[in-house]
Amino acid sequence: MSNSIIQQITNVTRREWKRILSHPIYLLTSVIAMLFCYLFFLTLMSEGLPEQLPIGIVDGDNSSLSRMLEQNIKASPQVEVVGKYATFTEARKDMQKGRIYAIIDIASGFQADLLASRQPAIAYYVNDVYLVAGSLSYKDLTYISELMSAFIQVESLQARGVVGGENLLPIVQPIAIDTHQIANPQANYNVYLSNVLLPGVLQLLVIMFTIYSIGVEIKQNTTREWLSTGNGSVLASLTGKLLPHTLLFTVLGLMGVFLLYKVMNFPMNGSIVWMSLAMFLFVLAHQSIGIFIIGVFGRMRDAISLGVFYGLLSFTFAGFTFPIEAMPRGAQIFSWFFPIRYYFKIYVNEALNGADIRYSLIYFAAMAAFLILPFLVYTRLTKTIEHHDSEEIRNNTLNEQLQ
Repeated sequence: MSNSIIQQITNVTRREWKRILSHPIYLLTSVIAMLFCYLFFLTLMSEGLPEQLPIGIVDGDNSSLSRMLEQNIKASPQVEVVGKYATFTEARKDMQKGRIYAIIDIASGFQADLLASRQPAIAYYVNDVYLVAGSLSYKDLTYISELMSAFIQVESLQARGVVGGENLLPIVQPIAIDTHQIANPQANYNVYLSNVLLPGVLQLLVIMFTIYSIGVEIKQNTTREWLSTGNGSVLASLTGKLLPHTLLFTVLGLMGVFLLYKVMNFPMNGSIVWMSLAMFLFVLAHQSIGIFIIGVFGRMRDAISLGVFYGLLSFTFAGFTFPIEAMPRGAQIFSWFFPIRYYFKIYVNEALNGADIRYSLIYFAAMAAFLILPFLVYTRLTKTIEHHDSEEIRNNTLNEQLQ
């Protein structure tokens, strides 16, 4: 690259830094917004799992065993009994109002049926509109009920004098389950969500910032000034304009990598260097997508609308909540067009599995492939930038003549 091109890029870069620093909206929608997201999400789920989830109990039996079950539930840190209701209707109304996430309904005759070996049933009603809260409440209530059942069985066997001591365990639990959760042994929801949710917010900001920074030049009729700063070179003008954004969002992205794996001590079984490189490519890929969108539409309003739609859709096709492999074949193809999908794959290989880098090279290459997108719309974007001012002048002149 010749010195003249470097100088042109430098001039545009200086101009862009002045625009960023002189307009608070730039820093507000980039640095402040991302720092707020880091602070919000990393402190919101700092405990790892939601605790003290409010539930209600309808005790229609009011026996010693039903009260023992209630005490066991109250001893669990996962749920908190916030209401004891006389009827199921009262509990249902509180669930509909969102005050409780689950109801445990103990029917009358619970203790009598249990002592008579008639296998009484306990009904659980879980509000799965709140997926995480409902699922965790159900899991905890089921676990407590199983422990209660095992306790009663042990007491019954000992009362009959059938067996005692260690011989009871094979009867109560014939098959011993030894569970090992890979990569996230604490079942930490912060680890599960933040590793993709925060990059997802970042990619949305990068796309919007890229579209806005180019689109605002077209909207405010400053493209001639912008190009003249780059000595008439569209390539130098685009490069110089986006370099400050690349630096800004790369620093924010690397800050997120540092916070997740060094400050929060999230699992990192591979190399943080490769994750940092993935973050850099992640930013470049989404800048390329932003250029492509504004290049196709030309108008900032239309481009931002598509950019928002694309950015939000990427959360679905990242595949970290609902597996891509479980989607219909036609829907699976769409996952190829979202860089966050490949970033997620690198994260799984590097951070969680600690796999050799050769297993992630294909995903690095896939993110790098998005850098081709600006060249596909380069000619169209050049015409929009170069001829916008002249078209605006002609339109204004025509309007004046008509008036």
